[in-house]
Amino acid sequence: MRQATRHFARLPLLALVATLSACDYLRLLRPSVLEQAEPPVVALVNKLPDVDRPNEAVIARIYATGGLTHAAVGEDGVMRDEIWARPLQLIWTPAIIVMPKGGELELTVHNPGKSRHAAYLPNNGGHMLLELPPGTSGRARIELDEPGFYWFGCPVANHFGRNMFGFILVEGDVPMEARLDRPPQPLPPED
Repeated sequence: MRQATRHFARLPLLALVATLSACDYLRLLRPSVLEQAEPPVVALVNKLPDVDRPNEAVIARIYATGGLTHAAVGEDGVMRDEIWARPLQLIWTPAIIVMPKGGELELTVHNPGKSRHAAYLPNNGGHMLLELPPGTSGRARIELDEPGFYWFGCPVANHFGRNMFGFILVEGDVPMEARLDRPPQPLPPED
């Protein structure tokens, strides 16, 4: 009887462990995952709960290896950040840049490898192209005035189509005059 009681006492603990092991964020705490976690990847994982559900799914599925960084606001009000094209890999590191508000972003892009790359960057409704010959760096100043989710990528030799793209997430509220006058829309059902 005592042995049966001991087994039943373990059931709530086993149920809790089983529930928590199914949680996506807790699976990241495995030692084999933690040893690979670089600071930009840790920043990405920490940011996911703050992003709305559809964008969270996109970011989590595609950019877990590129990571996330927060642009630093300079004394002049310009935000600055850096990204790298990883040698022998078609990925930007970090792949997601968070701007705390709309404004100017000065982005330094490094290409330390032997492949030619370019950065096709958003710029207030248009785009800007920054050429990156092998072993070079370049700097671009773009302006993104409105909060939102913008993409950038490498247009060289279908690098973009092979996952060499990323996002710039501009935080902040949309001004009242730019908001749509409609009721909240329902989210699609989760799988």
